[in-house]
Amino acid sequence: MAEALVGFVWSQTPTEELIVPQPTSNAKHDAAADGGAHRGAPARRLLATFLAVSGFVPGHATLARVAVMSASAALVYYLAHSRAGDQTLAIGYALGSILCYVGFIFVVLRQNGLRHWFIKRWGEAHGYLAFEATLAFLFFHNAAAIGYVATSSPGTMFSFIPRAVVVALATALFVVGIVTKLWAAMAVSVDIYYWKDMFLGRGVCAFVETGPYKYLSAPMYGVGQLQAYAIAIWFGSPTGLAIAALNQCCVFLFYFAVEQGFIRRTYVQGTGVAAA
Repeated sequence: MAEALVGFVWSQTPTEELIVPQPTSNAKHDAAADGGAHRGAPARRLLATFLAVSGFVPGHATLARVAVMSASAALVYYLAHSRAGDQTLAIGYALGSILCYVGFIFVVLRQNGLRHWFIKRWGEAHGYLAFEATLAFLFFHNAAAIGYVATSSPGTMFSFIPRAVVVALATALFVVGIVTKLWAAMAVSVDIYYWKDMFLGRGVCAFVETGPYKYLSAPMYGVGQLQAYAIAIWFGSPTGLAIAALNQCCVFLFYFAVEQGFIRRTYVQGTGVAAA
């Protein structure tokens, strides 16, 4: 029953056919693959990438995905307007979202992870769609929960600093964080943003060292997380800062414990294929 439900909700044929590029001999993890947001006019690409980073991949949309994400957006609206000051609920939501998000990628993407079950059950193309859609759902709620914590627990943490300075600092951090994340996602493509290569267990794209990767080794996990701190600073929320830091630490834990090993096996050694 559970398998049938996952298959119906997440692995339907998308509006745009899933593309699985062939690996190249000089592939690297931070490389460009075609995930639907890597084509077309710059403005269209930017919008598609923004939506994908937020938890909705336009090129792989299905009615079920649209329905689930619409319900998720409605839930966030309800929390923001009807449970705005419920700190206990906010903290529980945030901790649960971090556990589900980081736990999911740990369980699925490790070398002998659950990705093999997805592929065996639905094949590479539809298995990846199921993984991507689940991850998109978790991305959305992870970001929403972190923001909800900060807005539900405003404080006077930075009251000793002029408000204009706090606003300027928070705005700058938010813009830098969002721009860096979008820049990085556009450089490597939505497919790689969703760890398609790790899911398939092989390199899927060509070598790229453009965008923020010219200066930073992990811009999405580092500078690309600044917007979470910016929201907490704006609201003067120490709880928001703590949750943002916890989330970033958990993401880096995945990076060092799982992802770096994949990069080393697949790209640094130059084979383009990771052991199953």
